Amino acid sequence: ATRVNENGLIEEVASNVPRLDYSDGGCPSLLLENSSTNLIPYSEDFSNASWSKGGTSVVSGVSSPDGATNAFKLVEDATTGVHSVYRATPTLSAVDYSYSVFAKAVENTTVRIQVYDGTHFRYALFNLSTGVASNETLLNSSDIKLFANGYYKCSINFTASAGGGYSYVQLIDGSNNISYTGDGTSGVYIYGAQLEQQSYPTSYIKSNSGSTTTRSADTANGAGNSTVINSSEGVLYA
Repeated sequence: ATRVNENGLIEEVASNVPRLDYSDGGCPSLLLENSSTNLIPYSEDFSNASWSKGGTSVVSGVSSPDGATNAFKLVEDATTGVHSVYRATPTLSAVDYSYSVFAKAVENTTVRIQVYDGTHFRYALFNLSTGVASNETLLNSSDIKLFANGYYKCSINFTASAGGGYSYVQLIDGSNNISYTGDGTSGVYIYGAQLEQQSYPTSYIKSNSGSTTTRSADTANGAGNSTVINSSEGVLYA
């Protein structure tokens, strides 16, 4: 499991350690989430062959929201067309899913986060300069939230049609065109793709191997018992 630490960086937390999360700054909150599975293997390694490149390439060695140099630059080529990185998803059920990716503006300032569920393309545009999501298409909701090192977590939630499909990160030009002529050098930084069967995006689950990764449900035990709250009186802090 991960949290956002007091320095604003995403970090992994060991089992049986409370996840005190500083996502909103100031005092931390205790993350208590249900179980979730990141359905995207190699969630950080966009150079892996499971990630197809259409009109793009990726360059490694970029600082990420966890403070390491494990993010990538998604670079458009000089062709005319759609510039994206994408991968096949497992067969989806007709239930709610959330798809999220961390992205940071470089030369390009807008990305389209998209899922094809075998029937429909579902997406939204995310402006990485203004922090605004727009152009929602066949979604329940979209969200954009600022993280460390200038990254935004861009997420979409949708009710899928049952079937196989693909998850995308697509570059958009300055006029919000999805198809355009690239210059061969421009792009954005990307990190941490996550597709999960949830009605909202949960905290990032690193899935760096060739299989999906599951975070167990959080439980809090001993938060109140007879030693602190007796049969006649007590104090509850919230």
